[in-house]
Amino acid sequence: MTLLGFTGQTVSPPGLEEKVLVEPQLHFDEALACGRRLWIRGRVIDPAMRQVVARRSKWNRWRRQRALAEQPGTIELETRIGGQSVRSTVTLDSNNRFESAVEIDLPTARRGWRLARNRVSYQGRTLEKCCVVLAPPDDARAALAVLLPLDFTFSANGPERLARSESAAALTPVLQQLRHTGSKDGLYYLACVPLGCKVGQSELALAATTLGWPAGNFVLLPAESGKIEEALTRGLDRLRWLLHGSLKLDLLNMEPSLAARIGGMRDANSDGATLEQIVNYGQDARRLLSAEAAGMTALLNPVRPARAGLVPRLPVVFCHGMLAFSTLKMELPENSNCFWALREFLQPRGFRVFFPQVSPTGGVAFRARQLRDQIVRLTDGPINVIAHSMGGLDARYMITHLGMAERVRSLTTIATPHRGTSLVDWFLTNYRQRVPLLLALEAIGFNVDGFSDCRPAACREFNARTPDMPGVSYFSYGGEVSVSRVTAPLRRAWYLLSTLEGPNDGMVSLASSRWGEYLGTVHADHFAQTPDLKFIHPYEDFDPLRFYFRILEDLARRGF
Repeated sequence: MTLLGFTGQTVSPPGLEEKVLVEPQLHFDEALACGRRLWIRGRVIDPAMRQVVARRSKWNRWRRQRALAEQPGTIELETRIGGQSVRSTVTLDSNNRFESAVEIDLPTARRGWRLARNRVSYQGRTLEKCCVVLAPPDDARAALAVLLPLDFTFSANGPERLARSESAAALTPVLQQLRHTGSKDGLYYLACVPLGCKVGQSELALAATTLGWPAGNFVLLPAESGKIEEALTRGLDRLRWLLHGSLKLDLLNMEPSLAARIGGMRDANSDGATLEQIVNYGQDARRLLSAEAAGMTALLNPVRPARAGLVPRLPVVFCHGMLAFSTLKMELPENSNCFWALREFLQPRGFRVFFPQVSPTGGVAFRARQLRDQIVRLTDGPINVIAHSMGGLDARYMITHLGMAERVRSLTTIATPHRGTSLVDWFLTNYRQRVPLLLALEAIGFNVDGFSDCRPAACREFNARTPDMPGVSYFSYGGEVSVSRVTAPLRRAWYLLSTLEGPNDGMVSLASSRWGEYLGTVHADHFAQTPDLKFIHPYEDFDPLRFYFRILEDLARRGF
């Protein structure tokens, strides 16, 4: 019972550009904020243009040039963060990349990040995607930029070699020494990467975690082979602009070939931002610390891996609901789990998370078997389960009937129809014959038992024969929202459920969603509760990333 499609930080599945896309897609590299300044970089992935541009034969070269000439020069980008909205006109380069540097009144970010909703008008289409805006801690007093060696960023296996590098491991005390206030300063890792490279933030962040480097933000600077210095200069100038007036910035250069160019960057740029200190590692950085001082620094200031303060002890399995409507948006198969957007944000921060995918319309028993089989393949230890909508019924069936009670330590459900939803009865009564969606799906071989399994009568029977299991902690959240914030496809359903069952989220009522220990109410409609954020109200400001991050912290506090 969910519609799929957010991708956040920049959260696009691996190998996105190698897949066959049907319509243009928005992708964000990273979004950084400091003070009142916001820097967003991304690209429009247009499969139609790429297919033409990719043709390399001489006789067809004029088509390539024509395609480049016809692509739009500028687009309008609207970014909405916590009720604040800013518009900017951004220029597309020859690779359809863009960046926006604007000022906006940003809301307080207690954990150093915010969710941004972005909308772009491109060739008559409206493209939407969310991203995570990262900011230094509120009490930070300085920032450090670290330019990573090209050997570790310009090759496909670079992050692996970085994680095994002795020289990179020796840099840990140097990083700690150069940072002025320990783990509370802003830290930015700059990585020059080739255009269209497969190296991403998550791979580099994992390598940094392995080395024990302090947690920081990875800024990827795509460049052609002969324009590395140009890309670096532009990226560093943007970072100086971002921090100017808020934090002073030091630079640690780990790439020897750029030492001469780096030395000339100390002066202020056009915005008046300066570099306080420039250190070229391998030349003067090793003189900063003697062996004894390095040992004392490592002892007195132990470096923690790049992970959140509260991380569950056990892996977390995210279970999606019914109707994986990613196909309606021509999304990739990897996105059919609506929680996929969390992967790129959580894994670099030390969370062990899994995203199994089950039949979008199958019955509870069928989906539960698929869920169990995938979990068994993914991990052999105890787990936590977080489930949205019908995924909660799948998880309960799996725990009670499929021998998983010994493996699951906790189940947290969000807007799960534990007592069914009257919408299914109403739909089957009024629309099964008039709009034969289910009949059509059945005719082409789809299992559509999931609809019937969500009827109130079916759920009463399900609850009677599916008791809670000892040793498993059951938690739940419900959803309630006013009709003014319900997205259009759910509005009629909201009115119907309000009459039949009371407060609801447009799909499931509060009364039906309560199970086990009730932890709270989500004030967002059913579609907006998941981090994919497809088909949501245009002015919906609910932050699902913050919500699920809070659930994970709560599990950690409870010892799971």
